[in-house]
Amino acid sequence: MPDQPVHIIKYSGESVPFSEEKLRKSLKRSGAHADLVTTILEKVKEELYEGITTRELYNRAYAILKKSKPLTASRYKLKKAIYELGPTGFPFEKFIHEILHYSGYRTEV
Repeated sequence: MPDQPVHIIKYSGESVPFSEEKLRKSLKRSGAHADLVTTILEKVKEELYEGITTRELYNRAYAILKKSKPLTASRYKLKKAIYELGPTGFPFEKFIHEILHYSGYRTEV
């Protein structure tokens, strides 16, 4: 990765500097262990280029995660799948929240 920050394009079209910490946190939330997170970050940073989209970043991180830890990758993909439901997905999100809450998990809606 160059010394200057690489700008990525968010889903909204906004251009922002790449945040290694945001990617690290999202991978950790999926349950990836620290060593795997570091490996994924290193590989993704090697492939960064100016104007890469957040979708492409996600797809690259997901592909690496899926090869190493398929179950963790499925958790990583779950958030994206719910997000893609759009506004109609909110009732589904609340439903899943209640199921997870009942099972002893802590979630935010």
